[in-house]
Amino acid sequence: MDEEYTLWIDFPRYSQEYLDGVECFLQKGFPIFGKGDEMQCPCRKCAKRLWLGRDSIYDHLICNGPSLVHVQWICEVAHTKLSDIDDFMDCETGKGFEDNLDDMFDCTGKGFENVNEGEQGPNKEAAKFYRHVREGKQPLYPGCTKFSRLSFMIRLYHLKCVHGITESAFGDLLGLMKDAFPNAVLPQSFIAAKNIIKDLGLDYQKIHACPNNCMLFWAENSDKEVCDNCGASRWVVQEKKGTAANSDPDKLIHKVPSKIMRYFPLKPRLQRLFMCKDYSKLMTWHDVAKKRREIKTSC
Repeated sequence: MDEEYTLWIDFPRYSQEYLDGVECFLQKGFPIFGKGDEMQCPCRKCAKRLWLGRDSIYDHLICNGPSLVHVQWICEVAHTKLSDIDDFMDCETGKGFEDNLDDMFDCTGKGFENVNEGEQGPNKEAAKFYRHVREGKQPLYPGCTKFSRLSFMIRLYHLKCVHGITESAFGDLLGLMKDAFPNAVLPQSFIAAKNIIKDLGLDYQKIHACPNNCMLFWAENSDKEVCDNCGASRWVVQEKKGTAANSDPDKLIHKVPSKIMRYFPLKPRLQRLFMCKDYSKLMTWHDVAKKRREIKTSC
């Protein structure tokens, strides 16, 4: 870590230099990494596992000190120039995210423009991909040149994930946009948008995890309720709101996973790379070069 990055954070936590550094980190970090009024707290106890308000994070960094794992990140954020924050935010929120979709369309769509699901050609999953590519190339609305149907939907879905928009809020937002812009071709619901993302191979799987990171409740452990290592519960029990006092006790609680790991399957992403002839050559270059070396050595 550079010396300038460690300058203020090496001071005692009661010193003015340290307090100014924490304030600078919060001032620059919230616009980039915050969601609403909260941000992941990088203190020694929370270690970016909890989302807290600005004042709470300020108190935690002073009382608990920074997490050793996240010290460099804290210092880098605190020393980010104000003029660079907009560029940083564009990168984090995905601005310009859809700019390479035209290349993807040209690369993967050649030769399969008229192939439909069930017809002879690519398998069912690949046919879905090409259908979405073919339909996604159409403009968002007649005369639109900035967004295609697919680029706008992907950008909107990405913002949902980055800013933690709920599924119901996303669906209501889609409904509002369809009423306000009837000529725009938008997904009918959140489920429809999610299915498109899944068909494109961009989906992920949610796997419950031990709150202390000991194990995953997956495969042969998928039915277990507590961690084999530390005994921690898989669930956080919450009382349901608006239930009557004399209701069934089992119906008064709502169990939510204490921690969730998001797993991005590798197979569909590799398949998507091999859909492009140019990428296929790059993906197999190492194996082809190895065989050439073996042939040359044997000769």
